[in-house]
Amino acid sequence: MNREVASALNTKQEELCQQNKWDFSDLKALFLNCTLKRSPEMLHTEGLIDVAKAIMEKNKITVDVLRPVDHDIAYGVYADMTTQGWDKDDWPQIYEKVNAAHILVITSPIWLGEKFSICTKVIERLCSSSGDLNDAGQYAYCGRVGGYLITGNEDGANI
Repeated sequence: MNREVASALNTKQEELCQQNKWDFSDLKALFLNCTLKRSPEMLHTEGLIDVAKAIMEKNKITVDVLRPVDHDIAYGVYADMTTQGWDKDDWPQIYEKVNAAHILVITSPIWLGEKFSICTKVIERLCSSSGDLNDAGQYAYCGRVGGYLITGNEDGANI
């Protein structure tokens, strides 16, 4: 997949971005690319992310993309698994980025109808902080936007 082609917007997408009258320049988005392949290997999921990222950036949203598989994320449902005996856990640093984002998009390929295992791990770790409160005493995820992008080779006909 050609990187430039994957991130180019089509005419309609460009037109819609140019017609936008809203100011999104104060928003931050984070894509968690839950592939099993480490960076910098190119993926179809990344191609889809590139289109969504380009649309957001055209609308002045700050966008970051992170592959959890490139990090040492411990298994478990605590905010920091080093408090539970794990030697290392990169999740607290990733969660700082999640916490700073107004928009969180989880992406995953599917295989045999299931999201990839790293995606399950990320969702478990997100749940570990779902009870956190913001400065207004609301749940930390209150007022934020979440999304999910799926890629895969299945059309529902595979058994």
